[in-house]
Amino acid sequence: MKPRTFRKRLREIGILTQSGELASKHRDRGYLYVDARSRWNPSINTFSHYSVVIVKEKGVAWLAKQLGLEVTQQSKDNVA
Repeated sequence: MKPRTFRKRLREIGILTQSGELASKHRDRGYLYVDARSRWNPSINTFSHYSVVIVKEKGVAWLAKQLGLEVTQQSKDNVA
């Protein structure tokens, strides 16, 4: 699934808001969190602030279930 399609699907099922932020009902549930970031924007000569929604390890299986996907377990040795 491509990133744009993925974000669209997360909006459809209510995990993300229309602006791309984490919906309030999914905060503090232990599956997802928001990392606030900023970058220097030279065109306006100040910082631009944005947030990134990140999935915690135990949230991967939960998110896959929400999206109707199947997650297969792999050992660390096979992945490396």
